[in-house]
Amino acid sequence: MKDEKSERLGRSMTERTFASCPENIFPAFILEYFERAKNACPRIEGISGKWEFEDLIPGLSDFDTRFFFSDDTTAEEWPEISRAVGRIHTGICREYPGRARILEHLPGINLTWSESLYPLSYYPEFHQWTLYHAPREKTARFEEYLALRPWDTADELFNLKKFALYYTPYDRGIDPPINLHEFESKYPLHSRFMHYFCPPVQSLVSLRLKRLVRGKLEAFRLARGLFPNPHVIDRTFKAIHCHYEIPAWYEEPEISRIEEELFRYLQEAYRTVCPEINIIEAELADNSRELKAKLGNASGRVLDTLLEGVKFCRLMMGRLYFYAEEIPHFDSLWLIRHELGRDRKMLYENTFSAFGFIAWGERLSPDEALERCRGEFLAASEIRDVRAYADSFGKPYDPSSIKQFAVAIADTMGPFQVVLEKLGAIGRKIAQEKGIL
Repeated sequence: MKDEKSERLGRSMTERTFASCPENIFPAFILEYFERAKNACPRIEGISGKWEFEDLIPGLSDFDTRFFFSDDTTAEEWPEISRAVGRIHTGICREYPGRARILEHLPGINLTWSESLYPLSYYPEFHQWTLYHAPREKTARFEEYLALRPWDTADELFNLKKFALYYTPYDRGIDPPINLHEFESKYPLHSRFMHYFCPPVQSLVSLRLKRLVRGKLEAFRLARGLFPNPHVIDRTFKAIHCHYEIPAWYEEPEISRIEEELFRYLQEAYRTVCPEINIIEAELADNSRELKAKLGNASGRVLDTLLEGVKFCRLMMGRLYFYAEEIPHFDSLWLIRHELGRDRKMLYENTFSAFGFIAWGERLSPDEALERCRGEFLAASEIRDVRAYADSFGKPYDPSSIKQFAVAIADTMGPFQVVLEKLGAIGRKIAQEKGIL
């Protein structure tokens, strides 16, 4: 006699029931998150999020928050800002179980208004942010700056790298359903269409038009007229518009056919864009691995690597503290493992190697660059602060105590953040003096 689980797994997908599309709470969430964060951290002056509002699908999308801060925010203030935003994030998550998905992580990139307008701090992703609550004149200035900025090699490199990352058949183990609750049954289609098909399509559209396209659905609409196989875009919109309530599409062999169809679309669309690529010797037969290899040799701005680490570090401590909280309806274990797998490289290794090249024109390891900073740029105590953070990742820990390990790393981040802010300012000044643009 089959047990209940076996019967459930064996039941036809056409018999499944879906949780209905919920009320769109994003407007209320964005306003409340901004007001609470601003009350706790008056330096916060604006809130934005990636993509257009229409791209936020209730029940399935998270919200990729980006904060704007006043220009008088100091390096020494960032650690407490990070802790405070982490507490706000945690509080909202505890109060509203239904917002667990939306609250997947603290804001990623965070910057001051002047940084958003400074050419050496330019980041192509800026074009894909929608400002929701901010002073009108500062919003207008930011949007005017981006509108007047011409497409350049930084934009092409940004989009090609993103395309190369996603230019593969769908990997069923790469995007686990986390904190989706009653909407988890819809995630297989959402993951395929919006998480792993949309980003490369959006990049190809941007490359074809030579402008950054902000919205995901906007990119699909544009792609329909730019690339072959418009019926694939029609299928995508059909899925999104009915909130993925198409039972037959979850079954085999249909789900595999969808994966194959989406990848073939990317191959044909890439062939359309390929002749117009300038920064590498792109070929029609390129696959993801070959594109990544070519892009690895492309000359991006080394200052971008340094400043990216600075901007991402600003609220990372609060993010780790949030993930370490025990919140019954919020699963953070995969999210912690993800951060532990990338943070040391992104925040320490990449940034210090980039600074070494800016300061001395040499390809140095992060440890070599850190030691070279001694006396010239950093005091012995600051070197110790950086080493405490970098070395914390190498300490042994019991996987069952991963949250405690995350806290131990977060505990070292305050002093490290202050040093990184200092290094970013020095690196920007040196780059400007040397003309490393």
